[in-house]
Amino acid sequence: MRPTPRAVVLGRQFPGDTEASLQAAMSELENLLAQLGIRVVASVIQRHRTADPSIGEGKLAELAARVAEVRGDAEEEQLLLVVSDSRSPVQLRALEEALAGVEVIDRASVILRIFERHARTRVAQLEVEIAALTHALPRVREDRSLGGREGGGGGRGERGHSNVTLKKRELRERIAGLRRELAGLRAAEETQRARRKDQPRAALVGYTNAGKSSLMRALTGSEVLVEDRLFATLDTTVRALSPETAPRILVSDTVGFIRELPHELVASFHATLAEARDAGLLLVVVDASDLQWRTQLAVTREALATIGAAAVPSLVIFNKIDRVDAATRAALAEELPAALQVCAHDPADVARLRAALIEAFDATQVDDVLEVPFTDGHLLGEVRAHARVLAENYTEAGTLLRVRAQPAALERWRGLLSTVRPITSPSELLAVVRRHGLELQAEDADFDRMGLDFLVVHARDEAGTPWIVRTPRRLEVTASTYVEARVLRLVRPRLPVAAPDWRVHAPDVIAYPRLSGTPAVTVTPEGPRWNILDPAAPCEAFLESFARALAALQSIAPETASRAGAPTTTIAEVRAALSRSMDATREALQPSEAVWQRWQRWLADDTMWPQHVALVHGDLHPGHMLLETDGSVVGILDWTEARVTDPSVDLAMFLGCFGRPALEQLVERFVRAGGATWPRLVDHAAERWAATPVLAAEWALRTDNAMVLEYARAQVVAASAETTG
Repeated sequence: MRPTPRAVVLGRQFPGDTEASLQAAMSELENLLAQLGIRVVASVIQRHRTADPSIGEGKLAELAARVAEVRGDAEEEQLLLVVSDSRSPVQLRALEEALAGVEVIDRASVILRIFERHARTRVAQLEVEIAALTHALPRVREDRSLGGREGGGGGRGERGHSNVTLKKRELRERIAGLRRELAGLRAAEETQRARRKDQPRAALVGYTNAGKSSLMRALTGSEVLVEDRLFATLDTTVRALSPETAPRILVSDTVGFIRELPHELVASFHATLAEARDAGLLLVVVDASDLQWRTQLAVTREALATIGAAAVPSLVIFNKIDRVDAATRAALAEELPAALQVCAHDPADVARLRAALIEAFDATQVDDVLEVPFTDGHLLGEVRAHARVLAENYTEAGTLLRVRAQPAALERWRGLLSTVRPITSPSELLAVVRRHGLELQAEDADFDRMGLDFLVVHARDEAGTPWIVRTPRRLEVTASTYVEARVLRLVRPRLPVAAPDWRVHAPDVIAYPRLSGTPAVTVTPEGPRWNILDPAAPCEAFLESFARALAALQSIAPETASRAGAPTTTIAEVRAALSRSMDATREALQPSEAVWQRWQRWLADDTMWPQHVALVHGDLHPGHMLLETDGSVVGILDWTEARVTDPSVDLAMFLGCFGRPALEQLVERFVRAGGATWPRLVDHAAERWAATPVLAAEWALRTDNAMVLEYARAQVVAASAETTG
């Protein structure tokens, strides 16, 4: 019987590593080695006082002595030295030479070997072999048993090729062949993924052995592999949530992450991990019983960012909650209140998770009306399979369905059915509303044309209730209404002021009861007219109520807003996008050198920028604020631009409308209401307002709006006078 391979582990502790994290890393490495049937028989700890990763002569001597002691007389038994972090091929070779031929591997090599053992499907086997060969390439060394040279003339004065060169060429050719085979298999997977694109999809992600596969089995009833070991699952499994919903929700179980996952594996499994990147919701599974859960959660989020999935809405799931006591559960709830605490083997917990999953996707769906011709029976079947049918009637032409589904699916179906025709009169718009079961009478003979994106009809129902009915001016506006619908569903119950309650929402019409209150500004042919407010000295009721509304809006967790469908951009992405916008509009705006340099200094000054993102309205000018007679804000309109981004966006517009002293007063009340600030918030808002013409010009160029472009140019001239003055 072959003896069990043994290992001596070299653990390395660097500045910043705690004893607990060191012991957790050593324990994890021992578990990894156990997966390979390797028994850890000794360990040596190297404590570095600096970040220098080199191993000194003293530690080498200690290692050699420990290895010799462990080996004893059993030289025929396989003995390895395993380094707890990743080392370069040169560093590993130097260790082997110092330890008289003992094989030395690092943590990355251990993980690769485990992946090689656990790969079951052909795709996983190819991905792992490519990763292993890529990892091996720089580690190829001379095979002296074959002599110094092999092969024929090398050309350019070479008499032959070394063993290393030939071996590397062989590996590269093998990798190329494997990649060609993998490309064919991935193409088939992409076709399957494309077929699922219109369906709600959730992906289970998390640290390896957090219990993803157990949750997968509990949620879908599928017979997926469930084992209490690291990397038990390397393949992506996709199953429908059970019992099935309408539309069906698909759940995928993906490969687990781990600290310092070899970059070759991340690159090789990129396509497999596309299920996470393309999902509508990530279920981030965390082992509640593991003391290192924070580190593991950070590793998971870092890995998600690496594969381009950082912006996908997510819900943290504390699994294995049955293994912790009540005090730990309370502490977890306090630290991450939005997370769900579950045990994959408790039916009640699984039911709660299933309900949360359905609710999350429900929040991203919108209602629409589709008329499917009788000749398109196959499309009718697809709609019924992938949407929730709320009502079904029949016309002379086909089946009239009122459905609730994912916006992407609705857009695709509408594209297959017909192009949304522009509506040219109020009577035509109200006829469309009538198809949705709403009988309204217009108050005016023509549209209200004040908005840039929508034509509006003011109407009343049979009970005399006033309604707002609007239709998009341009086709591209339709897509943004789906985002607005999801945001409104999120913010309406959470704000101290009113927001529109859309009763009808389709690509060509939106209708909702008119909110009470008077707009702070009314646009007239003679120009804007202020109502109730004095913009030079806004009253206390206005400042106080606006601060409370803004604080309530920004108190909605960014993760919750993203999960509800609000577009999300990091601060780094905001800065990069602004820089691109400035370059794109520079010729049209012709800013002075002083203004241009001001913009560039602001973009580059880290002290100006916040360290957090928040949900913002995005277009909070006075025309979108509804006031009571005492000046207090009672409603906010038009949430088309709502997103998770730089929290100064709404404050910058406030500064532009009311001035810096008023903003400083507002910020004081915002802080009292619980709003989050940073030291240079007001300065940052002022600079953001100074750069507003860039965004206005970009929009004007995209929509060919000469009036807005001229307005942006005038703002730049004013900014130039302010900057040089």
